[in-house]
Amino acid sequence: MIKKFARFMKPYKKEFILAIACIILESSFEVFLPFMQNILLTYGIHSEDNITYTMDINYVLMIGGIMIGISLLAFFLGVFGARFSAISCRGFGYEIRKEEYKKIQEYSFKNLDEFRASSLITRLTNDVQILSDTLCTSLRPALRAPFMLIFSLTFALIISPTLSAVFFVALVFLGVTIFSIVHVVKPRFLKIQKLLDNINRVTQESIIAIKTIKAYYKKDFEIEKFEKANKELTGVARKTLSINAFAMPIGQVANYGTMIAIIYFGGILYMQPGHAIALNDIQTFLTYVLQLLSTIMMLSNVLMAINRSTASFYRINEVIDARSEIIDKSDSKFSIKDGSLSFKNVYFKYKADAKEYVLKDINFSIKNGEFVGIIGQTGSAKSTLISLIDRFYEASEGEILISNNDIKDYSLHELREGISISFQSPLLFKGTVLENLKWGNKDATMEEIIKACKIAECYDFITKQLSNGFDTMISQGGTSVSGGQRQRLCIARAIIKNPKILILDDSFSALDKITEAKVKENLKRDLPEMTKIVISQKISAIKDADKIIVLDNGTITNIGKHDELLKTDEIYKDIDSLQQIGGAQNA
Repeated sequence: MIKKFARFMKPYKKEFILAIACIILESSFEVFLPFMQNILLTYGIHSEDNITYTMDINYVLMIGGIMIGISLLAFFLGVFGARFSAISCRGFGYEIRKEEYKKIQEYSFKNLDEFRASSLITRLTNDVQILSDTLCTSLRPALRAPFMLIFSLTFALIISPTLSAVFFVALVFLGVTIFSIVHVVKPRFLKIQKLLDNINRVTQESIIAIKTIKAYYKKDFEIEKFEKANKELTGVARKTLSINAFAMPIGQVANYGTMIAIIYFGGILYMQPGHAIALNDIQTFLTYVLQLLSTIMMLSNVLMAINRSTASFYRINEVIDARSEIIDKSDSKFSIKDGSLSFKNVYFKYKADAKEYVLKDINFSIKNGEFVGIIGQTGSAKSTLISLIDRFYEASEGEILISNNDIKDYSLHELREGISISFQSPLLFKGTVLENLKWGNKDATMEEIIKACKIAECYDFITKQLSNGFDTMISQGGTSVSGGQRQRLCIARAIIKNPKILILDDSFSALDKITEAKVKENLKRDLPEMTKIVISQKISAIKDADKIIVLDNGTITNIGKHDELLKTDEIYKDIDSLQQIGGAQNA
């Protein structure tokens, strides 16, 4: 898995190598300084009787100058190392985010059903940030620790093999303790990220549904729900970090305990006849061991950070490794020549192991340029059916043909360029009206845009009701315009794409009968060569269609014109009767 993630560092390979080189050289100089200090004390200051001391000023200045030079070199290496590390590590995070986002854009609807939107957002932001931060903060101590361990231990053994035993005891103590802490907290960090997904989901739902919450005065209920999620996350995080925090005091105990032990046993050795160890050797040894223990403590923090990032590591990998069942024939030479469409023995279920099919034995044909209506009660799988045309989902069985070619034989780009959909929940993006309309076709001329707006009956309200016309800013989601205006803008955007097949999924639901009738008339008159499929629960939206497909519980019960279906299809007749009664009562 590390090899898989290493590819994200390739664009910053040069900076990463330079960062490693700077850190290793800086560590080398830092390790060498106490050794130079020992030389300075040993040969720069002399004493024949341990009472009277003489100083070789030239030797002290020479060694002192070398030590200052080494310190300055270490300083500049540290600065450049930090710079190169920041460039490479932040670039690493940038590349992962880019790859994740690109992967999400390639997902089928089935993939998006498997990952919650809140979880994908967390994995794209928080998890990547944790991984990037871990690499940034851990690179220096992770490189320094083994390097300083080897050299400091070597110098310590040269100075006093006997005193080195103290270090080994401290090392074992620290190693066992840190390993135990890491083992305990590792699964807890994964749980924290999952709970963070949950709190993001609750927050996202409450913000999206804020109008409904206020309308039902459910703020207390939502606050309680958020409080529960927040408390659960805080509780697990508190326990995890409390266990994690033991590492620091344990490290301090090891440091001070080692200092006392070295001074104690060093003093015993010094007081032996003939001085088994010199005082300056004890001081240098102490410097090396404390430097080493400090590095090990930094390494323990690295292990803790890596431990936490492992959860993010696997979560990001799940997103990148997820495979879409939609296979794109990107090199296909097939092109959509017209809007003729056929379903042949099509079956569909959301999960392969599901017992029941959502769509069963779907068979129908649509000629190029026809105006076709699809109607059925709620839950009859109308939207699911049209999702198969654009390959948002893959049909479980059967064939779907456009221009007499299986849709699987087209590249996804060609297929989706030939189809335009205005979805059941109309969505506009933050930006101007013109920017939203051009989202359908960025190269559309103003003449084409005006024509589409007139077909969708939104030209007048854009030019007369909006303060800045086509340059009026639209809020995120399109909340600054009414539902009916939003639907008409989305229809216009779909038309501007100039597709072979135009699909309107319940896109007339917020329109009054007069506007609805005008839009339908415009579509039939001005777009005769474009196949138009209208999904609706309102018979008024489809009654004058060339053919109407009636769906019930995932199966087609009948296909025909309005008058025919009133005589031959009980479901259609019932829907019409209920709507006639409802219309009369509303009138």
